[in-house]
Amino acid sequence: MPQPKYVQERIESLNSIDRQLTSSLLHASQAVAALAELKRGEEMKHQFEMHARNFYQGLEEATVSLRNEIKFLDDNVGTRLLPINVNKKASDQDDDKLREQLTLLEKELS
Repeated sequence: MPQPKYVQERIESLNSIDRQLTSSLLHASQAVAALAELKRGEEMKHQFEMHARNFYQGLEEATVSLRNEIKFLDDNVGTRLLPINVNKKASDQDDDKLREQLTLLEKELS
């Protein structure tokens, strides 16, 4: 069953934010590497500045995008968002599954 258009748009938007954050982390890593080279006396100041600038720019873009997503969700609560359906007969099912998984984890750790 295909997703409604607005659900697909939200998924695509969140995917774009994920890419922005991943790119920012790459730039942060590159800035740290350039800084390490700079501390050893090598001429990496320009590279460090470029990666630091790109890191902050990507972080700012991701922050703005996340704010927009949060605003969209706030504006659409109860209207366009899918309601959460809870089957009253199965309300303890998640608790039972959690207890089962915790028991298995305890056995593995013992």
